Amino acid sequence: MAEVSRGRAAIKFCFWTLAAAGLIFVVARAYTSGQMAAWFYYEAKVDGYAVNARSIMHATKEAPAVLKVGSFDSVDGERAVLVHKGDRLPANATGVIGADVVKRGRRAKLEADTLVVTIPWQIAEKSGFKFKDSFQHKGIETYPWGAVWNVLLTLGLGLTLGYMAEGFTDLLGIKLEKIRHFEGH
Repeated sequence: MAEVSRGRAAIKFCFWTLAAAGLIFVVARAYTSGQMAAWFYYEAKVDGYAVNARSIMHATKEAPAVLKVGSFDSVDGERAVLVHKGDRLPANATGVIGADVVKRGRRAKLEADTLVVTIPWQIAEKSGFKFKDSFQHKGIETYPWGAVWNVLLTLGLGLTLGYMAEGFTDLLGIKLEKIRHFEGH
């Protein structure tokens, strides 16, 4: 195989470095803008109340979390939004307290226009395993194309970083011999 010129190697290295930097920027922007979180906490899987589960983790029977129920665009702080199965979740919602949980009234109950949460988490057992059962990630459905997008970005990053490394080794004049697994000894 012919030797790669330094100029061509420099162009290859610069191109793939810029491509990798562009993909890294896209990933960082998707994370910081909240797009990744919005795709994870996409829609309600059950009827109930969308809440920011992290904001109610401190609640106890003696000092319950009292959430104002309304039609908010975001569930910052002590807020809850009534959602039905298939509804898009409001911003900052990290779980859905199901209508069946509210109906039972043991962990959460509805009083007028407020949702009172007394047991935001508990130790539960299922199939012989004990686990922390909280409202975090409960009753949510993720955006199905979000997973495809993440896989494509990961493949793109692997490809661009691989070609960038190849361009760098060409630029330095390092020739790595490829291992030929299919040939006999």
